[in-house]
Amino acid sequence: MNESGMKIILKMQKAVDWFTKNRNMLFLAVCLTIHGIYTLIFHFIDVWQLSALNMFSSAFYFNLLFIKKDTSEHSMVLTYFEIMLFSVLSEIALGPDYGFFLYIVGMSAAVFYLAPSYGNKRFVYQIIGIVTTLALEGFVCILDIRFPGIQQVMTPYQTSFYLVNIGITGTIVLAATFFYSKETEKVWKSLEYSNNHDALTRLYNRRFLERYIEEIPYGKRTDFVIAMVDIDFFKKVNDTYGHEAGDKVLMKVASCLQDTAGKDNLAVRWGGEEFILYFPDHTQELVYAKMEELRREVESLVIQAAGCPIQITITSGIACGLADSNYEKVIRSADEKLYLGKQRGRNRVVV
Repeated sequence: MNESGMKIILKMQKAVDWFTKNRNMLFLAVCLTIHGIYTLIFHFIDVWQLSALNMFSSAFYFNLLFIKKDTSEHSMVLTYFEIMLFSVLSEIALGPDYGFFLYIVGMSAAVFYLAPSYGNKRFVYQIIGIVTTLALEGFVCILDIRFPGIQQVMTPYQTSFYLVNIGITGTIVLAATFFYSKETEKVWKSLEYSNNHDALTRLYNRRFLERYIEEIPYGKRTDFVIAMVDIDFFKKVNDTYGHEAGDKVLMKVASCLQDTAGKDNLAVRWGGEEFILYFPDHTQELVYAKMEELRREVESLVIQAAGCPIQITITSGIACGLADSNYEKVIRSADEKLYLGKQRGRNRVVV
């Protein structure tokens, strides 16, 4: 994908994030706008009862948005029941042919997105909405309740109102479904990232490396090189400067490891102060050169932590594996060479 395409995707993601973050406020604003418009429409049609009803609803949303400034999930639940009450009164006044009952149906779907912390209570709200809709329609149709004065004025606009209400309800349901799916997708991506990455260093974790290697199809496996890396005297850093300083050291070393790995190889936090670099389709000589460069880079670092400059070194062990090699044996071999490097005085690369 080209750069302009990536920019468009990032802008769209930012827009989705903004809408998701402000969804309750936006929903209240939409409700206020719809009721405000209906207040004017019914006023011009000269149906003062429905104009007054929409004016009451407008005041409800105005109060939440601008006076109480309450866009919490609690306000969304109150909104759900306000819409239910509005729909019931509108249906009784006009009958089912104008589609005001559809708002209950729409909110029964939207309440899942707008009030996630209410959990299973949302099912109760949905049941209340469905039962209310069925009871309302049965009540209105069986008893054939109509307000003759209102009916006479409203009949020419029946189809228009029905189509508009279908459109509004459909838009609410589609918007809630779209943003709910996007939010769910984001949560799953976050969970996947957490499952595959170390929380502190943001490198891949041990579980990911093991799964990654095991899942490579046999036909696509290549020779590979494993470099095991350990921070020298790391315990002394923690004991002398504190664990916060130790975390800074880990993050800085992890950044250097990631730069060395690049896009085509894997940098992994193996555990504690130990790391692994996995180089598929590399020669030992090439990896040795990269690890020597990494060793010199880390040796030259001055990390400011706990008000003190901290300098560290690393020791690495390198082992090669064939395409059909058992990766665990190769890792153990790299680990053995790492400890051989420590026995020889640390701050070195052993092959």
